[in-house]
Amino acid sequence: MNEATPSPAPLNIWVICQYYRPEPGAPSTRLSGMAKSWQEMGANPVILTGIPNHPDGVLKPDYVGKDPYMVETIDGIKVARHWLYVAPNKGKLPRMLNMCTFAWSVLKKNWGNPAHRGLPKPDVIIASSPSFFCVFSAWMLARHHKAKFIFEVRDLWPAIFLQMGILRPGFIYDTLEKMEMFLYRRADAIVAVTRSFVRQIIARGIKPEKLYVVFNGVSDADYVQAARPRETGATTQLRAQLGISPLTKVVLYIGNHGEAQALSQVVDAARLMVKRTDTTFLFVGQGADKAKLQEYARGVPNVQFLPPVGPADVWPYYCMADINLVCLKNIPDFEMFIPSKMFEIMASGSCAVAGLRGEGAEIMTESGCAMVVGSEEPEKMAEAITTLLDDPERCAQMGRAGRAYVAQTFLHSRLAASYLALMNQLAGRAGQA
Repeated sequence: MNEATPSPAPLNIWVICQYYRPEPGAPSTRLSGMAKSWQEMGANPVILTGIPNHPDGVLKPDYVGKDPYMVETIDGIKVARHWLYVAPNKGKLPRMLNMCTFAWSVLKKNWGNPAHRGLPKPDVIIASSPSFFCVFSAWMLARHHKAKFIFEVRDLWPAIFLQMGILRPGFIYDTLEKMEMFLYRRADAIVAVTRSFVRQIIARGIKPEKLYVVFNGVSDADYVQAARPRETGATTQLRAQLGISPLTKVVLYIGNHGEAQALSQVVDAARLMVKRTDTTFLFVGQGADKAKLQEYARGVPNVQFLPPVGPADVWPYYCMADINLVCLKNIPDFEMFIPSKMFEIMASGSCAVAGLRGEGAEIMTESGCAMVVGSEEPEKMAEAITTLLDDPERCAQMGRAGRAYVAQTFLHSRLAASYLALMNQLAGRAGQA
């Protein structure tokens, strides 16, 4: 009599990232979608993250008074929280303390037997940048638990800080750069979110065979929901809730209000269109530069600022808008970036104007969903917005093109499958689903 072959144990994946749901932003969107897809493919992902306080640096109300090391379940995924220093996203020292305390907390709390927290022993540990400090913790934990270590690169730290003027050449920058190269060399694999990042890392002497690209994208569940508000009447309800007439054209920016987005270019575009009384510019979100941006926009009558909304609530806004905006600051390294907001706009079936250069601009052009203008060129942005507002049929066609494009290439189920194949290969399980 033949004995049944036991099913292989699921691949245990620890994902270490300071930000996760209910916090908004690219890390939360990417990792929640990837984790859900990995789980559906038979793996066992666990998220090791901080107590929710991003982007305004204030503890989320649902977590006030709770154990900062609590373990909870979000959408079926186990999420282990960790204490960190909570501070507004302003000033170098508070931000540094915020990142360093999370790195120390995650290292200290997970050094012992994971079963004491109800966590599985990891086969693979992924650390998702931009902060190097938690990546260093992940490398130490991987060595300690004899797991494979993947460095996921979502930002080019610390080089981007030089171009943005946040850091100057000197001891701090040199130390961070040495730390960066140390971690690149010791990673079992490096997963970057853009091809440009891969080329940059190879140019710095890292072996090409350990580098992989897994783009950001949209979860399959979000893709289903993204365009639905147009069918359900949610966009009409949202306009009424916000006091926006059905006849008013809406130009929307939703997301982080930070230095990287250089949103003054959007305010400048709005100024150029101020005589167009049928159009309003909505800024929805939060960030370190929001107060400064509001002051900059003072007296501009066609600009309105709204508070942030949760990740599940963005779709009615995207669908309500006649045009969605995505933009970055005009510095060379940002030509290697692909804002994750692009994929949300495409999924919602909306048309866009993109103030981008480089790889992100190439994808937006290829998708057919956007008119692309250069970063920080408000005159061209205003011209593109005017052109599309005057041609709603073209906008609708562009929206349909973007939705089809993202379904073909950038759904998390497709991206997560290649990522999981890499992890199985590293863990010696090549051939498993």
